[in-house]
Amino acid sequence: MTKALLDNLDTIPPLPESVQEVERVYNDPDSSLEDMKQAIDKDPILTANILRIVNSPMYGISRNITNVFQAISLLGKDTVRTFVLESAVNASFKIDLSPYKISEEQFSTACNKQLALMINWVIRRNPKSSALLAPAAFLVDLGRVVISKTLIEDGKANVIQEALKAGKDISQAERDACGVQATDVTATLFNAWKLDPNIIHLIRYSDDPEGTIPEEKEMAAELKAVRETVLPNGQITDESISEAKETIEEFGLDLESYERALNKILEA
Repeated sequence: MTKALLDNLDTIPPLPESVQEVERVYNDPDSSLEDMKQAIDKDPILTANILRIVNSPMYGISRNITNVFQAISLLGKDTVRTFVLESAVNASFKIDLSPYKISEEQFSTACNKQLALMINWVIRRNPKSSALLAPAAFLVDLGRVVISKTLIEDGKANVIQEALKAGKDISQAERDACGVQATDVTATLFNAWKLDPNIIHLIRYSDDPEGTIPEEKEMAAELKAVRETVLPNGQITDESISEAKETIEEFGLDLESYERALNKILEA
């Protein structure tokens, strides 16, 4: 990791106070849905952002959600907590992914599709996995924002595109540009924000599920397949689906439920 990249990570502010309050409630085993709802309601911008996201057709909720309590009741504390963390991203970063030739809207679309696919494929079958897989799927590529900022400031905004044109995959292009890939930057950022170490570990190994411990291998592979399905610009192509299915086959994941979940995302 280059010094410039480390310096940019050091300048990222802590989580906003409203988000820290939600985190405190979320991590309190004695807290209720109402407690979490009240913590979120204190921040009108946070509330509006959550309602905007949950009413996306990708999340498969058949009726309009008009308040935070409904959102928590239908999607669960883990998923709504993920949307809260997304608001921290908006508060902490200027989203400029021009070195990747990706717009802010495309980046947001990719994040939402990854989470929606993970919810429909894995989390609804195994709700206990949502505490780790929901934030991981939604924010795994946040490191690209920091990488982009660093490359722009260093006058190296073209490095990623040059590596891609040379036939390298996006992770290798990132390593060539700044000595590290986006997942490592995201994990470092999450560590600075004092988020669950298990989420951090899962993100670090989403590029290499074989490298993690046996208990985490399946979730790391699921995260890898979701990232392969949804391209960084938010598109889903026949080629990206084929690549994801290779991972699903390699790790013995549930292909039938993946295909059902994918169809929901494509039809949304």
